Amino acid sequence: MPSKNDLLKFRNEINDVDKKIVQLLAKRKKLVLNIAKSKIKNNQPIRDIQREKYLLEKLTDLAKKNNLDSNYIIRLFQLIIEESVLTQKEILKKSRNDKNINSPTFSFLGPKGSYSQIATLKYAEKHFERYIENACLNFEEVVKSVECKKSDYAILPIENSCSGFINEVLNILKKTKLFIIGEINIPINHCLLGIKKIELSQIQSIYSHPQPFKQCSNFIKQFPNWKIQYTNSTADAMKKITEYKIQNNVALGSEIGGKIYGLKVLYKNLANKKKNITRFIFLARKFATISSTEKTKLTLILNIKKVSKELDKILLILKNKKIIVKKLTSQNIHKKLCKETFYIDIQGNISSPLMQEIIQKIQKITHFVKILGCYPIENTAQILK
Repeated sequence: MPSKNDLLKFRNEINDVDKKIVQLLAKRKKLVLNIAKSKIKNNQPIRDIQREKYLLEKLTDLAKKNNLDSNYIIRLFQLIIEESVLTQKEILKKSRNDKNINSPTFSFLGPKGSYSQIATLKYAEKHFERYIENACLNFEEVVKSVECKKSDYAILPIENSCSGFINEVLNILKKTKLFIIGEINIPINHCLLGIKKIELSQIQSIYSHPQPFKQCSNFIKQFPNWKIQYTNSTADAMKKITEYKIQNNVALGSEIGGKIYGLKVLYKNLANKKKNITRFIFLARKFATISSTEKTKLTLILNIKKVSKELDKILLILKNKKIIVKKLTSQNIHKKLCKETFYIDIQGNISSPLMQEIIQKIQKITHFVKILGCYPIENTAQILK
């Protein structure tokens, strides 16, 4: 029978073990906090049932080897795991609440790694401390998410220095009730991206959005045997290459996107022009309020008859008032009616009396005038350096 001294000794040893258990649980909790942050950053689910099952199986085996009751170990670690899950859920909840405070949502053509997402990143970081991203399947969905108040801003590529204006986006602008509130110019470096380094002669299929194919048409024409595969976005193309794992298939997209999807750059700078730039516009539900001292641009849509001299009259008004025309493009809207839709960017501020006067004069010439927005001018010269 143990003496009182022996009993005290055993109890002290148990106290030391219990202390170590508490310290190890504290250490475990710190690791749980780091895991939670990683899951939030990478948008991963909090609970992993398969991992929990595997963990309990391993601990059960370990318990048997150490002559411990398996049910006891299972109950103990189920409690520890539940505590871990609750801790992670609390951190996730706090993170969401923090993000939603003054954090606008930006909708763009996704998934992540697309040029639209790159443009969103550069624009949002200029204007906001925090923001939320919403990747969409197509341009229509991008705009509708803002119209339906699911997002605050929509980003659309409107023109490219190689392929010109994007007709699909111009058609959307004609219909939407959103307003352009900003723009950003992004240098575009189209790359061939693959699972591993291969020769051009080994390529069978190439995946991308229709726009990069237009912008790199001179390069693509050299390989008539390549099968062209159209996707919703450049990032979608890269995602497919990663998922299909066919070494002879490649994607046409950005180097940044290639890194996200773990693809290797086969060739760079494939656009028809050396300086390939895409202008992206940002749209919101409300008209932008801009200082009168800021250099601004006004975008209008006009419906004009082809046979008339309406366009000449409008351009003459702008010339007489010394208004700079930044961009002018047109689309046929009805051949029988001989009408065209004109998109025109002019330098000026909608709030100025001069611009109000000019708008009134234009309205008298053509019955349809839509003001798409008034917003700060992006300095393209800095991009081209």
